[in-house]
Amino acid sequence: MSSLNKKLITVVATASLLFLGGCGSTQTKVSSVGPSMVGPGSGQPLGSSSNSYNYNSSIFMDVAVPVFDPGFPTERDGGIDYDEIEEEGIWPQVRRLEANRFAVATKEALGKTKSFGSINVTPDASALADVYVLGIINYSDTETVEIGVKVMDAKNTVWGEEEFEYRVSEGWYRDAMSRGENPNGPVFDDIAKFVYGLLKEKSEAYKKEVQTISDLRYAQMYSPESFGQYLEQGRRGTIELVSAPSESDPMLRRVRAIQAKDEQFIDSLQETYDSFWVTTEEAYRKYQKETLPEAKKIRELEAERTTKQVTAGLFAVASVLLGSNSSSTAGQVAAAGAGIAAIGSLSQAIQTNKELHAQRDLFDEMGQNLDIQVADQIVEIDNQRIELQGTASEQYYQLRAKLKDIYDMEATPMTAL
Repeated sequence: MSSLNKKLITVVATASLLFLGGCGSTQTKVSSVGPSMVGPGSGQPLGSSSNSYNYNSSIFMDVAVPVFDPGFPTERDGGIDYDEIEEEGIWPQVRRLEANRFAVATKEALGKTKSFGSINVTPDASALADVYVLGIINYSDTETVEIGVKVMDAKNTVWGEEEFEYRVSEGWYRDAMSRGENPNGPVFDDIAKFVYGLLKEKSEAYKKEVQTISDLRYAQMYSPESFGQYLEQGRRGTIELVSAPSESDPMLRRVRAIQAKDEQFIDSLQETYDSFWVTTEEAYRKYQKETLPEAKKIRELEAERTTKQVTAGLFAVASVLLGSNSSSTAGQVAAAGAGIAAIGSLSQAIQTNKELHAQRDLFDEMGQNLDIQVADQIVEIDNQRIELQGTASEQYYQLRAKLKDIYDMEATPMTAL
């Protein structure tokens, strides 16, 4: 066969592959047609997908989702490294806002599994619960989010750790069906699926043990001398159940009455977190939509710069190995570095956009109330009024301190609340 024929065959084969590659698939995601044989049901729109959960257990564990760690870089003394924040282009008030919103979104996603008891956003990880879903924002720029998640239980046992990443497409905002949805929703669904998978691995006996330890840890906080004998902490910090008090134990009954006030406060906080979500929704969504193109542009420029730098490095190595002209290599290195000056940060883009700059001022104002601001409350117990003021965290610690005082003042454990 002549070389001309070989080239012709190659061209035809390549063209055929390109043609076939351009053809759309005739297969849809529909696997069954016609009326359902088990009764009416709802169809699923084409192009949509959802996770399926089947929790076959009578034990529903209570979950706490503490407000996420905003992921600020820190100095050696633990304080925020503001120089690093500036270098990374982190906008502190937005990141704090996201720390609250992401916790609420995780709570909602966990609720879809229908596999847990109460699921509450809490000021921190000291709240009473069986399972804790701890999140940290490793990166967030309105286009891409990276969230680290650790799941622990009341035994201080780590169930698992994972990092989740999601990138929002500009096309998402063009879809009318996505209106009212969370552009980052899939990442929280993935988190919920991860937690659900870890839960399914636990035996019934283990889950019951965790619930018992959770209650006893709360009781021990108020009366170590009465309940310390039931739990034992190992060298690695994990907590084991030694024994359990009788359900009729008067001290346990007393603590459980106080525990009910604690749980009531956490329940009331959920309205505050939900209200915060609604209050910040419009401004945050607008911020996301308007800054996403800038975030995408910056990402693409950074990728281009990295490619140029790698290419320049290869040229430099080749120059040394081959003994070629060093001046040409210097030119390649200079070209690779040229992209750096053209790359700004998201915060710089916001500064030059008057409308977004106004939003920045709005977020700064909202940021004055982060930690979540809660209306003053009055809790009544034993005919005593406990007045709570300040942020969610401040009120929670005030409540526990007052409950401890009331517990200590009780001369007779059987006094009815």
